[in-house]
Amino acid sequence: MIGTAKDWQKVIQTHKKLRTGTIEMEQNIQKHMTEYLQELTDNHDFTLTYEPIGAVKLNCNGDIFDLVQIGDFCDYFNLEPCISNRVVVENYLEDTTETRTNYLFVTKTEPENEGE
Repeated sequence: MIGTAKDWQKVIQTHKKLRTGTIEMEQNIQKHMTEYLQELTDNHDFTLTYEPIGAVKLNCNGDIFDLVQIGDFCDYFNLEPCISNRVVVENYLEDTTETRTNYLFVTKTEPENEGE
């Protein structure tokens, strides 16, 4: 066995601190992304989730955002649209229509600066 109990306890404590910092950072990013989108529209019927891998899921009830607003959001946070889908459900018995729009964004990767 490699290392002592004290060594492993230190490793575990370091991991715990780093993980707590990562979770707080993810929550902060998600909060600011949500606030940015709330400034774009009066309708706040959406859910945004920032994933640990850097992906962003945006689920909307209705057509809340137009393409310009989504483009501004992507530019502001350096995101790239990956998948979007729009589902329209028409209930003829109740004479209602529901629309759900879902987006998946990924963080853009910057090309590595060669020769620096």
